[in-house]
Amino acid sequence: MRLALLLCLVAGTAGAAGPGGSDGGDDAARLEVAVGETVERDVGIAMGLRCDDLAIVRVELRTATPESNRFEVTGIKVGTTRCRVGTSIDRPSFVFEIHVVPAPRS
Repeated sequence: MRLALLLCLVAGTAGAAGPGGSDGGDDAARLEVAVGETVERDVGIAMGLRCDDLAIVRVELRTATPESNRFEVTGIKVGTTRCRVGTSIDRPSFVFEIHVVPAPRS
């Protein structure tokens, strides 16, 4: 009985994440980054990350303040990958679809 209640609670809160959150839908936040450039996003208290293809991007999760973390993405080569920031069940999570584009010509 307790397990069923816990599963209902987890399923009920997963849909509350909104765009880019952990609602299981295909609403990943789109990030575009050029090869050699870095972009950052605030991810609140999310901890842990997992990406599909680390040959395309270099990623880091850094502490910005005691209440906030920053997700940093640097483009390595042209392509597309997805990353989930927030792998802990008791913290928020975000899904990013990352598009690496060619570096601007100088």
